[in-house]
Amino acid sequence: MFPKTDPSFFDGPWTFEKTEHAILGLCKILDRYAHKLTMDDLLNDPRCAKIPNLSLDTVQQVINDVEAKLWRGAKHFENEVIYHTGPHHDDIMLGIMPFINRQLRSPSNQVHFAIMTSGYHSVTDAFLLKTLEDTLDFLHQGRIQMVRYPDFFEQGYRYKQEKDVHHYLDNVARKNPIEMRRGFCHRILRDAVGLWKLKSVDDLENRFQMEIENLKEGKANSHEIQQLKGQVREFEEELVWAYAGTSLSHIHHLRLGLYEDKKVEVPEPVEGPTPEESFISKPALRQAQGPWSPNLQRDVEPIFNQLRTIKPTIITVAIDSEGQGPNTHYKVMQSIAEAVRLWGKEEDLSHLRVFGYRNVWSTFHPAEANVYVPVSLNAIAVFEKAFKDSYLTQVKAEFPNPDFDGPFSELAEQIWVKNYKDVQLILGKNFFYENTHPLIRATHGLIFLKEMTANGFVELAEEMALSLRDGGTMPAMRVSRFGSLI
Repeated sequence: MFPKTDPSFFDGPWTFEKTEHAILGLCKILDRYAHKLTMDDLLNDPRCAKIPNLSLDTVQQVINDVEAKLWRGAKHFENEVIYHTGPHHDDIMLGIMPFINRQLRSPSNQVHFAIMTSGYHSVTDAFLLKTLEDTLDFLHQGRIQMVRYPDFFEQGYRYKQEKDVHHYLDNVARKNPIEMRRGFCHRILRDAVGLWKLKSVDDLENRFQMEIENLKEGKANSHEIQQLKGQVREFEEELVWAYAGTSLSHIHHLRLGLYEDKKVEVPEPVEGPTPEESFISKPALRQAQGPWSPNLQRDVEPIFNQLRTIKPTIITVAIDSEGQGPNTHYKVMQSIAEAVRLWGKEEDLSHLRVFGYRNVWSTFHPAEANVYVPVSLNAIAVFEKAFKDSYLTQVKAEFPNPDFDGPFSELAEQIWVKNYKDVQLILGKNFFYENTHPLIRATHGLIFLKEMTANGFVELAEEMALSLRDGGTMPAMRVSRFGSLI
């Protein structure tokens, strides 16, 4: 059985979330469906006994609320501008891909993806070494013909990135791994030409041979190798969302400086303003600074500028407390919250909805989430296929979850299936298989989300930061990684 929720969660003023927490936990402890609970069951449970005006009607209220969360998650979006954010490449997919795929089916939605960090730490030297060797092999076989164009090394290398993506995915469909690899190597070669400003095939071969030897000798990664590793991860992200037709213009690689680790260099952001183009005034920056704030110009300003340009009506954010998952998740969340707060000073954000998500590092308790997104077996199949074909560096993760040894996609699926099993205790199995709605009948997993207003999201981030600064722990975070019901 998973670790219990911290008992102190139930101290202080009572809320309906605590009522849900207690009744959901009791169902889990007794392994009993909610509609079969008795008054004796409720009164004999120390947490349920604290519920004000406790009765069997209380149980029905919980059942009704859980059902409402499910219907909110089944809702289709139309005419929305959606800004999905991820701390690392693959975070968005691992958290909410089935949620996103339904949004992408409607051409009335404008869907953007913003990956906040370079992600180069997740690409091993061995992976990059093999990639450079394969690229040279294709080049020597005459199978990278674009280098023959007269302007390729001057400007041609900058174009047709979309073609690299389509070449790769065409050969996913054809089940041709060699051509998939060739498409991947095309992109690596383009990136290398721009990175090192190579001027000829001879330059390219010499540089690749030099970097291959450096990698074999285990030398420290140069700034350029770090950037090339980051561009590997960026191509992987482009592949995933191209499955549903997302163009590269809607995939944004911000490479925020918060990914900086001590003195290791991080590439400059590929998007965001120059100092002369800065949208944030110096007084605003000073006002926003606080003991827990990220670096405003380095980390917040690129996000703020995109919010002003894209003007999303929906934002998704990974919600993790510091120490709960990779610390980058927490830093990115705080940076996004600060950007939203600054944007709110010049725009009316009363219409903006923020969906907090978690993935393989932590999960929401069902009572903590207020949206349950149905996940079908079809959605799981698409998710698993896209992950394994696109995230080549992550099929065996460089930084695996300490509780799971395998592809992150399998861990995400396990979490969704467990979420569904837990909610079945409240709604009953027959609620799903007898439902008149095909999406609900097809459900075999659930993604838990926390929907917030713009102000609610900013306040949550501030509360988390202040609590951590004072050495406390957020009550909402006092659950196990699997969001234990008990």
